[in-house]
Amino acid sequence: MAFEVETGSGSATANSYLSVADADTYHADHGNSTDWSGASEATKQEALRLATQYLDAKYGSRWRGTKSDGDQALDWPRSYAYDDNDYAYDADAIPQKLADAAAELALRVVEGDTLLDDITNPGTIKREKKKLTVLEKEIEYQGGKSQVKAYPLVEGLLKSLIVNAGLERG
Repeated sequence: MAFEVETGSGSATANSYLSVADADTYHADHGNSTDWSGASEATKQEALRLATQYLDAKYGSRWRGTKSDGDQALDWPRSYAYDDNDYAYDADAIPQKLADAAAELALRVVEGDTLLDDITNPGTIKREKKKLTVLEKEIEYQGGKSQVKAYPLVEGLLKSLIVNAGLERG
């Protein structure tokens, strides 16, 4: 599969939110260069493709705005997308936080993470409690625990790019 970076044009064949060179710079700047720099160019490209695929699969229904072009392969660039301070994201660019999140996830892939593992023993929910007056949620599992992976840094980077899945004002 050919490696093609989305530049903000709304390419119908793009499969990565950032280039290997940009990911190299990101990881060097963040002290992640040991595992990343030891990987081959082909391994880095595959990791960036998988990271991009993960981002679109996981957050696709929650991105702010709409695709800039109906024929584009990836979810970004987007039109009518605004950050938490009501500043518009460029409709012909990839937000830096999205590129950074892709770099972080690509590093996880290089380190052996599969990002979206199949869940083999999630346990069953024994009890679930929700309290909306102060927004409290408690889940107790029986026979296992949730195996859904969490990437807090990625979630933090994407916070201003996704619609809050919590309570909405009416």
